[in-house]
Amino acid sequence: MNFNKLFDFLSELEKNNSKVWMDSNRKRYKEIRTEFINWLDDLDNTLADIDQDYYPTPGKKGINRINNNLMFHPHKPIYKDHFGAGLDKAPGAGDFYIQIGINESLLAGGVWRPDPKSLRSIRDAIDYNG
Repeated sequence: MNFNKLFDFLSELEKNNSKVWMDSNRKRYKEIRTEFINWLDDLDNTLADIDQDYYPTPGKKGINRINNNLMFHPHKPIYKDHFGAGLDKAPGAGDFYIQIGINESLLAGGVWRPDPKSLRSIRDAIDYNG
């Protein structure tokens, strides 16, 4: 993965966050997106080799859209300033989140909207051994 190309693209996108700019750079975006998916696939395979409980998630299933949801956030820019993906997406379990951007990058883990019993168990575990 050529992260310099990714950062250059995101830097230009940040200055020109419009559909017109994206349409004229769509081919470039798709090439970088494909490289990012391939990088995610490699990372996914490495994590599966390291941890027998890891739930494999292909990069194409894990990657997030670059479009912001303007229906609920009309004041956000049209496109995100980062590439993001979720891995280890076992149904009903926690996952890893990777975000690579020019202003910030993030590696996180968590559970999205757990059922009440699971939430209580997670909170008890944190309270017992935070």
